Amino acid sequence: MVTAPTDPTDPIEPIEPLEPTAPAAPAAPAQPSSTPNGPSFPVLPKDVHDKLVQRLRYSVSGFVDSPRGAVEEADTLLTEVVTRLTDLLAERRATLRAAWHENDAAVSETEELRLAMRGYRNVLERLISI
Repeated sequence: MVTAPTDPTDPIEPIEPLEPTAPAAPAAPAQPSSTPNGPSFPVLPKDVHDKLVQRLRYSVSGFVDSPRGAVEEADTLLTEVVTRLTDLLAERRATLRAAWHENDAAVSETEELRLAMRGYRNVLERLISI
């Protein structure tokens, strides 16, 4: 950042940022995990994520020319994203539940229950932080 001098004869001096900024690494969606204690459940595959972002940008940029059409597209997009997330969460819950229920009989081994709890915590912390 550069500041304009108050006196036209003063040289322009750069201002240092208040906090050093590191380049942000692109966030890749998590890979699906078949175990309940995997790193995280997949939010959206990268190609789907990219298409949705592109549609959102298109909708926002079209607002000036067609406000109603842009809002309708955003509404449609939100419906699609909610449906996708709902489906993914239902799948993740089924995976977690299967890890501690064998043939509808509750598993009582502490280690399996601990891994299941890690999986539930992972999903719930992510949802609660939205």
